This record gives sequence, structure tokens and C-alpha cells, in this order.
Amino acid sequence: MSKRRHLLIAAGMGALTTMLLATSTAQGVGPGPSRASILLDADPGAVTIAPLPCDRRGEVALSMTNTGSEGEFVDALLTASPGLELSRELWSTYLPPADPTQAVSAPVTVTAAEATTPGEYELQMAAAEQTLSIPVTIEEPPGDGPDANLALYRQAFASTTHPNTTLCGGVDGNRDSEQWAASGIHDRTPEEFPDVFGVELSDAYEISRVEVYTLDSATYPAAEMGIRDFDVEVRTPEGWHTTASVHDNEEGHVSITFPHVLADQVRVVVHDSNDHKYSRIIELEVYQH
Repeated sequence: MSKRRHLLIAAGMGALTTMLLATSTAQGVGPGPSRASILLDADPGAVTIAPLPCDRRGEVALSMTNTGSEGEFVDALLTASPGLELSRELWSTYLPPADPTQAVSAPVTVTAAEATTPGEYELQMAAAEQTLSIPVTIEEPPGDGPDANLALYRQAFASTTHPNTTLCGGVDGNRDSEQWAASGIHDRTPEEFPDVFGVELSDAYEISRVEVYTLDSATYPAAEMGIRDFDVEVRTPEGWHTTASVHDNEEGHVSITFPHVLADQVRVVVHDSNDHKYSRIIELEVYQH
């Protein structure tokens, strides 16, 4: 075979290779964005919770950032140690190319079953051939001494819950009305009353005091947005019993005391609010003394 023929064959193979590479890239089977260009992060980077149903301290903002030059669809698989429960197990999202770098975030809440032994656990996010570990510390549940808030982190219940709030927002330990967007609860039936919000205690206790916090911020004062007319009821062995009735309230905090009564649940029954629309409760607390 002549030298000229060898050169022609080599040139032809080179052209074919170029065509195949171009076709592969056009069809999306080329190398694509480097997996190392996907950054995983979590805020906070570690959490501490008690093994109770309404401990919301396990809320974590997960994020992924694409530092590469091409956009990419990414699936993130979420897993946790035995004894932990997750609000989601899969997060699928599109990550735009970096120009500028843009993080994409999604929330996940980790809780622990009441039987979970205190100790060190872990939440993991696996995506883009990487794994991010978030330490989770399970602490002892709050005590039930005479000065303890028996409603803290316990199972809440409500007649309805607005999708912008969470059921546990009224027993998460946050009394701050300025954080209304992040805590508290209100119903989803505007101008319809009564509305109910309550809590199941871990056992029957001799209780004598209930603290009710309604929305009362600089922007949304209680006199305009708080609950106005409501009853505080407790569930005794004989059934539900009204311990106090409040009318024309314009305060953000109402403290109610009564003779000791054995009860395992407490609820607030709202008959009207100052805007006559929603029943907004920031926090419900229950005490023995």
C-alpha cells in the first residue's frame, strides 16, 4: 500500500472520530459536568433533639451548588440511623450552571421516636457520587418536675392547620411573635369558629396553670390579630372540663390558674379573634404549679 493511501486512511479515521464525538456530545452521552463540581452542604451542620414528636430543632436546610459550566439534574438520597425519622427521603432538583454560583436548597426535618435511646446518630445526604454526614445528637426528654412545661415538644392536635404553619409550631418552645413565620400555628378556616388547638401530655398530671401566647408583634399586635374569646379545657378521667373562659382579650400572653386537676390533655377552644378571621396561637404551655 502506498504512503499516500496510508495518509488518506488516517485522515478518514480522524474525520470519523471527530464526527462520532460531535454526535455523542449532541446526544448527551459525552462526559458532561464533572461530579466534583457539585457541592453539598447543610445548615445547621449538626442538630440536637429530644425523642419527642414535636421537637422541631431537627429542621435542616440542605443545599447543593453546581460550580460547573453546565446545568445538571441531581437526585439526593436521604438516609438516617435507625431510630430517626425523616420528613423526606429523596430530593430531586435541577442545578443551574455556575454563573454566578447559585445554591439550591430544600428542607428536611429529622425527629426521633420516643423509644430512641439518647446518643449520637447521623443523617446522610448522598448525591453526585458524594456523601454529606450531619451529626444528630439525641438528648434526654425534658423533665416533668413541678416547674417543667409539660407541653414542650409533646404531640399537638388541632381542628385544622393552615399550610403556612405546622401543627407542632404551638408547642416548640418558641414564644417570640416576631418569629411568627417560623413558629406558631393558626387554622385554615377563615371566619369560621370555634377553632381548637391542644396538646397530649405524656401522662396524667395534677396541673394548675396554663400559659397561652397569641400573636402579638410590632407588625401584628394582639389587639388586632390575637385570639379574643376562648376557653381553656382539660381532659380529666371523667372527660373534658372547662377551667377558664376568657373574653375580649387584647393581650399577647394570658396566664390561667385553677385548682389542681388530674388531666392528660389540654386544649384551647377559640370562639373569636380580634380580626374575626383566624385563631393565631404562638405557644401553649402547661404546668403543675
